[in-house]
Formats: sequence, C-alpha cells, structure tokens
Amino acid sequence: METADNVSNKIILVPVDYSEYSVLACRFAAKIANKSGNDICLLHSFYSPAFDLIELTGGIQTQQQLRTDVTEKLLESESSDMKEFSDKLRLFPEFETLQENRIKHEIKAGLAKDEIISLADEIKPEMVVMGTRGADKKTSSILGSITEVCIRKLKIPVLAIPEDYEFIGESRLKKIVYLTDFDESDFVSIKKLLRFTNYFNMEIHCVHIGTRTDKWEIVKMQGLKDYFQKSYQLEAVECHILENKPDLLQTLDKYIQDNNINIISLTHRKRSLMEKVFRSSTAKKVFYHTHIPLLVFHS
Repeated sequence: METADNVSNKIILVPVDYSEYSVLACRFAAKIANKSGNDICLLHSFYSPAFDLIELTGGIQTQQQLRTDVTEKLLESESSDMKEFSDKLRLFPEFETLQENRIKHEIKAGLAKDEIISLADEIKPEMVVMGTRGADKKTSSILGSITEVCIRKLKIPVLAIPEDYEFIGESRLKKIVYLTDFDESDFVSIKKLLRFTNYFNMEIHCVHIGTRTDKWEIVKMQGLKDYFQKSYQLEAVECHILENKPDLLQTLDKYIQDNNINIISLTHRKRSLMEKVFRSSTAKKVFYHTHIPLLVFHS
C-alpha cells in the first residue's frame, strides 16, 4: 500500500474513519484535486490496546515485543479496511479521472487528533478536508470530536464537510461567503480563498456582521471591496454589512439561504470571529447548522 513518505505540499490531507461522511470528505477532496492537480493522502488512525498493556513478568523487552506484535496484527486488519474503503471510493464519479498513484494512504496507531496534526506537520499539505457530525449528535466517531481541535491547532486551511451535506454537482457549486472582522490577516486569507474559488469559478460574498449604520465599518467594507478590484480585478464581489439581529446564527443563516451560498469561509484568529463562533453552546452550532461546508483559514 502506498504511503506518504515522498509527498510534497501539493497534497490534500483527508482523515477518514470509513464512515459515510468520510466518503463525502473524500469526494469533495477529489473534486478539488481534479481541478488543482493536487494528490490526496487518506489518513486513518486507530486505537491499539497494546498501548494499555499492563506490565508483565517477562521484563521490558518482552513487553515491548508484545506491544509490537499486537500493533502489527492490527495494522494488517486496518490495511485491509483501508483497501476496501479505497475501492468503494472508486465507484464515485469524482475518482474516475483521478489516477490511483495520486492517492496515498497512511495508517497510524494513535489518537486521531495527534496523528492528524503530526502528519500535517510532516507533509505540509495545502489543505485538510474533514467529514464531521453535528455537535448535538451523540456518536462514537472520531471525526465529530476532533474537527474543532484541528481547526484550532492546524495552521493550514481546513475544509469541514457536515454529515448531512447534500453533495451537489460542480455546476451548482457557485457561491462562497467570506466572513470578515476587518483584520489585516484577511488579505492573506483572501489570497488563499481566491486560489480555491478559481478552481470552481465561484462568486465571492464578503460579509461582516456588525452595525450597518457604523460609518467606520462602512469605510472598511468599501476598502475591502476596493482591494478585490485593484489587487485581483474582481468587480463582482458582493460586500455587505449585516445587522447582528436577532442573533449571529439567524442573520448568517438567512443570508446563506437568501443568496444560495454553497460554502462558508472565515479566518481563525484568537479573540476574534472564531471566538465569537465558539464562545457559547448556541453560537458554537454555526459550525454545524447550515449543512454546507466550512472553510477555515488561519492568521
């Protein structure tokens, strides 16, 4: 089975647990790879009981050998599961034109969040694409519990695909909203955003949730619109200030529905927009509630 030993950062890292929402993440990653030329690295991590073996009377060397034997047997089983999952992916149209040698595989014994962060540090992918469950649903799946951790810890773009996402054809993937707090890091994120939107020729909506009568916010939004025009010759970027009424979730949800938005994007900064998003149990649901992917950049 192929590994990620020799991959470059022209790669998309996709953590998988073989669930249906892992399939969604893989399909979306393949959609991007077909446009960008990136390879894909599928990562599966698993728990090994060898980590918790109690001390035996045979000495340290015997204990270490037992742990190795247990883990190796599990790796054989996990490799078989990975192959079965990879064969399943081949049934979807996104993989028809993606050569097998462009799909790498990594299987790691350890905690999912640790292995994702470790492998990302090693291979430095262009982005991570993850499937995730809603926060209000109880599940034993690893991905539902670690997506937020990866968004906080990783320094590369993370695209989170919710489990109830309706997979749409490329021709319908048309609009993305970028939530801004008017921070300088927006300019770095916008450069990355455009690299993504150019793959699919997407219309950009730049949105700030604040006060529509605030003159300073109006000036800053106009400045951002001018930046799109002067730096990237983008005349058709929609820029809007939305009132935070009755609350952030309802305001954002209404805009998404009214404008047929396909992806939400924002920049993760400390004490900023992402903190607002995750600050309370209610606001935290913005991460899951819209049923469309969330693309997170990092300042």
